[in-house]
Parts: sequence; C-alpha cells; structure tokens
Amino acid sequence: MTQDEGARPAELSGPTSAASEPPPDDEPLSTEAEHDVSELIDAIGGAARAGGSFVYAPHGNINAGSVRGGQRVHNRSAKEERRPREGRVREGPVPEAEVQDAAFGFAQPDWFDTALEKLKRGPLFLAGRPGSGRRTVALNLLRASCGDGAPLRALDSVTELDRWQPTDASARGYLMDGLFPSRPLGPGVLGHVRSLLKKAKARMVIMLPDDAALLRRLEQDLHVSPTVCLPPPPARVFGSYFEAVVPDQREQERLLSALNGRHELGDLLVPELVPAEVVELVTAIVTADGDSNALGDLGARLSYRAEREVPELIDKLRGDPDVLAFLLAACVYEGLDHRLVREEADRLLKLSEDRLAAVLPGVGSPGVEKAVRPNPDFVFRRSLTELLHAVRAVRQEREIRTEGAYAHSVQAVVFVRHRQAEAVLRHVWREYGQLSELLVEWLREVHRSSELTRSVGQFMGRAASWGGGRRALQHIQALAESERMTSRLIAANALGIAAEDPVLVAEVRYRLQRWSLAANTRLRTTVAYACGAEFGLSRPDLALQLLHALLLGVRGGHGEEDHGDDDRVLLAVRVAILSLFQAGNEAKVFGRLLEWLGAEQCDTEQVLSLFGQLLQSRQWFMRQLADETTEAGLIVETIRRALNAESAFGATCAALLRWADWGRWDETLSRAVENLFAALARSMRFGEFRLFVEMDEMGADGWAGLDTARTSLNRWRAGEQWEAA
Repeated sequence: MTQDEGARPAELSGPTSAASEPPPDDEPLSTEAEHDVSELIDAIGGAARAGGSFVYAPHGNINAGSVRGGQRVHNRSAKEERRPREGRVREGPVPEAEVQDAAFGFAQPDWFDTALEKLKRGPLFLAGRPGSGRRTVALNLLRASCGDGAPLRALDSVTELDRWQPTDASARGYLMDGLFPSRPLGPGVLGHVRSLLKKAKARMVIMLPDDAALLRRLEQDLHVSPTVCLPPPPARVFGSYFEAVVPDQREQERLLSALNGRHELGDLLVPELVPAEVVELVTAIVTADGDSNALGDLGARLSYRAEREVPELIDKLRGDPDVLAFLLAACVYEGLDHRLVREEADRLLKLSEDRLAAVLPGVGSPGVEKAVRPNPDFVFRRSLTELLHAVRAVRQEREIRTEGAYAHSVQAVVFVRHRQAEAVLRHVWREYGQLSELLVEWLREVHRSSELTRSVGQFMGRAASWGGGRRALQHIQALAESERMTSRLIAANALGIAAEDPVLVAEVRYRLQRWSLAANTRLRTTVAYACGAEFGLSRPDLALQLLHALLLGVRGGHGEEDHGDDDRVLLAVRVAILSLFQAGNEAKVFGRLLEWLGAEQCDTEQVLSLFGQLLQSRQWFMRQLADETTEAGLIVETIRRALNAESAFGATCAALLRWADWGRWDETLSRAVENLFAALARSMRFGEFRLFVEMDEMGADGWAGLDTARTSLNRWRAGEQWEAA
C-alpha cells in the first residue's frame, strides 16, 4: 500500500461497509500491505474492536453486490444509478395473505396486551428463539395496532435506520427483521425513528434473536425493555388453531376419536412443543380424517421427536456404507423418484472412497486370513457429543457475535472445570518435549482469523513462562521472523501475554527495542503490531517510543525494494497508532504526533497520514472542538495541514464529510463541525477549498457545516475571498 492509496477516501454511503475478503497467507508479500486495517486491529486484540466500525478500503468497491430475500424484498443492482447520498434500504410490502395466515387460529400469549401498549409508544423490540412464533405475533401486534387490512411493510436487517424514511404514505405498520449487528442502534437514531413514526402515524416492530448479550446492550444503551416472545402453552395453541381449522364441534370430536386407544392428546402436547410443531400435530389429525389406521403412530411421525432418534439411527447403520449413503441421499432428495435417489446414493458411495465404511480389510501375507481394522477416515467415527463427554467439555447455547463486518452465531466449546484448558496445555508443554514442538508447528500454520490468532497468541505467550530459561521466547521470535502475516500477528499477541510474567517482561522489552532498529522488515512489523496489542496498550509511552523509532527507520529507505518494505511497516504503525488512540490514549497520541511534526525528524506526510486516519474515531476530537478547549486550536491547525498534504487529504476529507453527515443526529458533533468549518473558512487554501467543494457536491440538507462551506465557496467565486498561495 502506498501512501497515496492509504489516503483515498473510503466509501461514504455508510460506515458499515464490509471489508473485502482477505488474501490468503501464501500470497506473495507484495499483497500483504492491502490487508484491512480494522481486521488487523481485531487480530491483535486492539481496542478498536469495541470502538465501532472502521472502513479502510484503498481502491475498494464496498457492498456493491445484489441481495435478495425476506418478504419479497429486492434491492437495486449496483449498476443502477442512484443519488450520491442515498442509503441502502431493503423494503417491501407484507402480502395481505401472510397477515391473514398469521391471524388464522392465532393464540394470544399472556404478554400480548403489554406488548401492544409498548408498540403505541414507539418501536417494539421483540426477541425470540426460532420456532417461537415471533413473526406471527409481530404481524398480529401490527394488525391489532394499525387496524385490520392496514398496509404493512417489511424492512431487512441491513436497513440503515439513520437514513430511513417512510416511503409509502399509506403504510401504517413496519416489520423489521433484525438490526444490523456491526452498527449498533444509538439513542439519537432511535429518537429519529420515533419522530418519523409519530409523524406518519405508523407502528414498528423490530424482531431480534433471543441473544442475552444483545438484549442487555439494548437495555443499557437505549434504556428500552425488549419483549421476549414466550409462546403460549401448547394446549392453548392447539385449541385455538384446531378450532379455526375445524369450527364444528361434532367434526372436532370425530377427528379426535382417531386418537382413542393409541394416543392421549395430553401426552402428545408436551411442554417443549413450539407453535410450529403444534400446527404440525393439528395438520396430521385433520389429514387422517378420523381414520386411526391413516393416523398411524402419530408420536413417531411428529418432527420434534425426530432429532432425538437420529443418533440411535446413525449408530445402527454404522457398519453398512450402502445404507448410510442411501440415508443421506434420501434426506437430500426426499420426495423425488426412488431411482434418482438410488443413483445419487451410488454416486455418493463412490465419491466417498471408503469414508463411509467403518472398517477396512486388514493387511496380511498371501493365503492368510486378513483381520478387519477400524477405518481412520470413517466420517461417522466419533460424534461431537462423544468427544465432548470424553474430554469433560460442553457445548454452550447459541449466541450471536458481531466482531468483524457481519454477525455470526456460535456455540462455544467450554470445559466443565474452570481453567482446565490451561492446566492441560501447561502439563503437556512441560512434560512432553516432542509434543510441544508439534504444537508450535501446528499453530504457526493456523488459518488467518481474528478469533484463531488471538487464541493462539495467548497460548504462545503463556507457554513462554511455562518453559523458562534463556530460550523462553525462542518460539515467539520464530513467529516474528515468519513470512506469514498471520504468524507475526500471533507473535504480537504472544509478546503481550509473555510480558505479564515479571521475569520475562524485561526480555520482552529488550527484544522489541532491538527489533525496532533491525534491518529485518518482519521483525519491525511485529514490533508495530505488538505496540497496538496488549503489550502496547498496557505501556502506551513505551509503545509510542517504539513506533517513533520505526517511523525514523522508514524514512531511511530509498531503494525500490525498501519502498515495499516501508509500506508494510507503515501499515503496521497505522494499525498500532489507531489501536492506542481508541484505547483511551487520545490526548497522549495526539500530543506525540504534534511533537513528531514539530521535530521534523519523521516524514511529515507520513505523520499527517496517520493523523487523517485517527479522525475516523471522532469522539475525542468532537468533544474538544465542540467545547473549544485548548486542544481545539491545535486540532484545527493539524486538520488544516492534513488537508493541504496530498497523501493525507483523502482520509481527512472522508472523515470530515462523515462527521458532517452524522452531525444531523448528534448535537455535540454538529457544534464541533460548525466550529471547525468556521475556523477553516477564515483562511481558505487549496486543501480547504477541495474539502468545501466535496461538501457542496455530496452534502444533503441538515449536514453540519454545509451552510458554512457553501457560503465560503460563494464568497470565493464572487471574488470576496481568494485562495491563499
């Protein structure tokens, strides 16, 4: 990444733009500089993970794909023309047939009236697990609140609520399927949505997963109490839906008579049944039309029992690869012709190359009977449940995690006994030397993933204190010298963990200081990443000293090969500076940047580029500018210098435009931008002029500072204010 690339403005259509897929680790080193800054901060465990989204995309084309889904919701193609500031909104009508289906046989839960009252006061947050009838309840709440037959619309979870506007004046209800996890809903945006709904005389239900962390965050940040969708008892759901399907009481009795002698309705309506499964039970009874033979073994037919019986079925078929292949094919192609299912089963069996066989023929001399042996490649060899039981671990409940550009669900594996993992690793590291070598070889080839690199780094760091001696950090230095970026990120994490040992901390500091002056680019990039990871976050003064040394070393390279190496070091320094800044060291980092600019020992363009990236984290700057503190004047002057530096203009301009946009919803930010733009307008040079032109072209009504920018441009064009030389 060259400096010019780093200065290009990021996509301004929203700060939630996803980063592009990272290149594989085995690509040439020339591509490593294009790694995403936020991803690298995440990989080293930097503070930016909790600080909100960050977009860094040189030459990036962000979120230009076509997405379809939900309630017949389609977004426009990326090739279609759109206005410069139009938000990405996925919205469409809820079919009336779906609303009527939800109302058919609906059994009101006990909390329905309470939720209806909440809905009248603003958006209702409705959380529930899959199958709990959450969407059915949401549609009935909107129907009850808006009136039968009122037009309803559906919003996708990626809708940007800060840019959303009601598009259909006739719509009286909105159903939003989740929130965009990497862009948490703020109080300002929630107030904006409430005012829009009040003006439109409409209601909104926002459906959420039953995720404890997400619900707790909403309660703390927004001071709202999400409603948890607890379905009514199965017997009530059965009675309501069965009566709707079969209104006549005599007909009901006739259909239920098929249960006599074989089933008891109370035994079938077990407490764990969710509404969807109760509907399945009603459908089976109605379809049998009172014929007990047609009804058959109803308990065996119900889907809620199917998953319980799967382990027993798989265990029974372990020794028969033909039947296993047919089972899998029938599951995929259920409902199709038996000949097709058989053909696909045969194809799967051939493709498996004996991986569906539990045992293989033994190896013996000719004429001697061969004993069978277990197949190590058997895909059904050990189940997850068996493995968890064997190592005394459990699988936790599903939870939603929002690290990175998109949300994902996880079911974490944890040990029953606290700190068992550390005890096992410490024991094998100390007792089995060859195994420790195998572990290092295995872990240094780990795939690049923030979750993996942090976990491996913690293990490698702890292992340094388990071994001891003068070679305690040898395995970490090998990672730091690796060609793989992933290995260096692991080393950065490991050094921070190792430095927690009072015996090792001095050696860690010594090595980092020596590596910061080394000719080896890999060691210098490891130093930078360590400054942004746990080691540097715990010692910000030392981290900034090391980063200063790295910048001074970068300035000395003049060859073509050195230029590529310098770019890698500069990227790592940028990551570390941003991580330190977002960890609460804003004044300290800003003060050091001013010192470096004043001393003129480092390349001025490089330091200004670093400053332009810091503007992405606006909170500290916003407070200083809004309150006109003593630092405000220094911030204005530094912004002015960054705008007039070619390599720093792009990042600085993009950040300021985003400030102006978000100022519509934040009074403090709006005041900060107005103060900043007023100061910039007093002496308009080329950089300020370019910023105001961009503002004039891209700004929309309500943007903070827009009037100041346009007034300054009009005065300049009228000859009242001239561009300074």
